[in-house]
Amino acid sequence: MTINSFKIISFLYLLPFTFHIFLANSFSEDESNSENYIYLYQFGEKGSEKGQFNAPHSIDVDKFGNVYVTDTGNNRVQKFTSDGKFILQWGDMGSEDGQFLKLHDLAVNPSGEYIYTLELKNHRVQKFTSDGKFILKWTFEGTGGKESERTPHQVSIDSKGYVYLTDKNGHQILKFDENGNFIKALGKKGSGDGEFIRPHGIVFDSKDNMYITDMRNSRIQVLDKDFNLTTQWGSYGNNSGQFSLTFPGIDYFENQNLVFVIDKLSARVQVFDNQGTFITEFGSKGTDNGQFKRPEDIALDTSGRVYVSDTGNSRVQVFGNK
Repeated sequence: MTINSFKIISFLYLLPFTFHIFLANSFSEDESNSENYIYLYQFGEKGSEKGQFNAPHSIDVDKFGNVYVTDTGNNRVQKFTSDGKFILQWGDMGSEDGQFLKLHDLAVNPSGEYIYTLELKNHRVQKFTSDGKFILKWTFEGTGGKESERTPHQVSIDSKGYVYLTDKNGHQILKFDENGNFIKALGKKGSGDGEFIRPHGIVFDSKDNMYITDMRNSRIQVLDKDFNLTTQWGSYGNNSGQFSLTFPGIDYFENQNLVFVIDKLSARVQVFDNQGTFITEFGSKGTDNGQFKRPEDIALDTSGRVYVSDTGNSRVQVFGNK
């Protein structure tokens, strides 16, 4: 046998092993990227008893770690400890103070003292103490459009206590003070900077930059406290860094400057840095642990645990960094 023949045979013999090592290394890299956030636990199941849900929609966590959930199908708000133990509830069906019709969203103010709720059918915001005592309410008259034409879908509060609503069908952001006095409408319909087509999710960082899910423009817009665009990212699709036509929930983790976005139709959570660089994603369609069915909203506590309202599965799932 010649030397060249021996080299060829040796190469062919080693090729399968080399390819196997390449695949193993590739799999390990992919696995580490896709499993940065792992399933920890869940709470809730379908029903109307305490701690049960019927299509839970929105979720928020106060600075003490208490978790608030809009139990939309049961017309109530429920409050839990960070590990899912029931604390209290308030609300029932109706249009009186403290009642709800098509309860859609809620937000906790930075101090954890007040809870703001948003209803689609009663067309109003209600303000409560953290133990569910009604304080006041307001509608959207005098905001530049007839009340029935305003369809706010999500609420968020900045560091100074101002209340912002994403007006989905009006394609604007509505700003109020903490007592419901209208201040101004921001933006207009369009695809330019600070313009929106069906905005939905909104959250603030500590500098009062607002992060908005501009759904029909398939992008996240980041606007500073003076409503100037600082950055934007996203496009339509199902690949990493892209969005389906419905990505309603968003939250910001200050400790690591990370942005978490719910992609409802793709049944996943995508994670970005605050400049829009894609970092990782988790979740898929289904009913098993770590899977979602029409997820709607997302919230993080101060330790970085991720709470997802798994609406179609009538539960809250909690994830942590691996």
